[in-house]
Amino acid sequence: MLPALLAVLGGGLLTATLNVAGLRVGATPAEIMLWAALGVLFARVFSVGGLVLAVPVLLGGLELAMGSGGPSPPGEAGDPLTLAFPDERRLELAPLVFAAAYGAWAQRFELRTGVTYVALGAVLFASVARDGELPTATLLGLALLAPNLDRLGRLLQAH
Repeated sequence: MLPALLAVLGGGLLTATLNVAGLRVGATPAEIMLWAALGVLFARVFSVGGLVLAVPVLLGGLELAMGSGGPSPPGEAGDPLTLAFPDERRLELAPLVFAAAYGAWAQRFELRTGVTYVALGAVLFASVARDGELPTATLLGLALLAPNLDRLGRLLQAH
């Protein structure tokens, strides 16, 4: 848990420094470290097998019920809830946090980590490339659950 706390502290300090200097896109790697570390901490605090199934299903269901809203509207410069990428592409923070949490859960509960990490990364990359047009929460849930379907029953029985 200490490495994740240190990553949060370091990422937060770097993000603040680069944002004050006006380097919004330059702050993105530090922000990724900050928010991904917070996702890992979330997974550590809520390390219950049933949540590995419940959280992705709940988030995906909510997203599908509400409809994914299409392309992201133009954001204000320095919007604290999005990551800025070149060509004015953005990624909201929630998908990054949950992708990190799902990856941490995959490792913690001995799921298929390699394929899960690749699938989670591909969903995040596609979300940035499509500028928020994808149902990212739903796809992240599928990236975690689909390669591990045969192992989910064990999680529900053990906890």
